[in-house]
Amino acid sequence: MFLVLFLSSISIAFVPSTIFGYQYTFKDLGIAHRVSNITGKMLVINFSSPSCYYCILFDKETLTNKQVQEFLRGNYIYVKIEPGSYKTTFLGKSYTNDQLFGAFGIRGTPTFIFMKGNEVVTQVPGYMKPDMFLKALRYLVRSVENGLKESFESYSKREDNFAGNPKILSVSKSDADFVLKSDKNAEYVESMPKEVDINKLYVTNSQTVANQLNKAGVIRVLLVTTN
Repeated sequence: MFLVLFLSSISIAFVPSTIFGYQYTFKDLGIAHRVSNITGKMLVINFSSPSCYYCILFDKETLTNKQVQEFLRGNYIYVKIEPGSYKTTFLGKSYTNDQLFGAFGIRGTPTFIFMKGNEVVTQVPGYMKPDMFLKALRYLVRSVENGLKESFESYSKREDNFAGNPKILSVSKSDADFVLKSDKNAEYVESMPKEVDINKLYVTNSQTVANQLNKAGVIRVLLVTTN
């Protein structure tokens, strides 16, 4: 179901590498996967290449789109994997980035792998423009978290301003510390912020603050437990 209308032709070209940023991008799959599991967010793995024209185009035009960035911040953990010898530990095994390409059966770039927990939800090959990528991001959250049964073909034809599903998750102190250390989007708060950013990942020890943030529409709040 998830692959319907996602598949696009895989195009590879070679151009000078240019860096375009999404400042919340992870580079280590093992760390990104652990953060996604702690926060209950879906994981997006972008298999990319610095010499791939459509990878650069995605970074420049799609990933810099403000609506795409905001929805990613609130609902996903985003990691970019490029070929190389960088090592990580993922699902209990050690991999280089090159080996990850093989482990996921990547045949062209860019290719996007969406995971929830330890399971792959879908694989999407090829470049997507900002509007279509945002629709795909929203559709997958609605499908995985809300049980949406509508086809993507039907969904993509209608407007949807869905921001995400606000949740409070109880986590251990060690997990909270790991998230605060690893995720640039995470912030510890002891009281209600003067200006609430619903797409920021708030971490707090206060049940009252957690409830207030949730009521304000914050997509993800981590409540540190004493256990």
